[in-house]
Amino acid sequence: MAKISSVKYTAPGVQLALLILRIGAGLMIINHGLPKIAHFSQLAPHFANPLYIGTYASLVLVLFAEIVCGILLVFGLFTRWASIPLIIEMLVLVFLVHHAHEFSEQELAVHFLIAFIVILILGPGKISLDGLISR
Repeated sequence: MAKISSVKYTAPGVQLALLILRIGAGLMIINHGLPKIAHFSQLAPHFANPLYIGTYASLVLVLFAEIVCGILLVFGLFTRWASIPLIIEMLVLVFLVHHAHEFSEQELAVHFLIAFIVILILGPGKISLDGLISR
């Protein structure tokens, strides 16, 4: 094991870090979307509509990103493609939905945004279905 003060990294360490980031962010965003499915009929008429496509369409797009793309992230399947709708969702949240709010209300979306951008840049890593398919 590398010393904690070392600036060097190991390839297995990077792969493990990508796995943890991908699964952690994926499970967290799925958990964020599940209540929206459970309360769809109550949420839909009043859901935020920052893109002016309708409240129902906005909620469906958010659910696609949070549930479908979240599941793809957890399994590491089509990972980079799955991160794009999630990045777009977080950008919409930060810059359109919560732009006038205090940072404390934007903070979670910013954390997710950073994680999804890192996943887009670095990819899923070898410990993923994408990694298995590419072998």
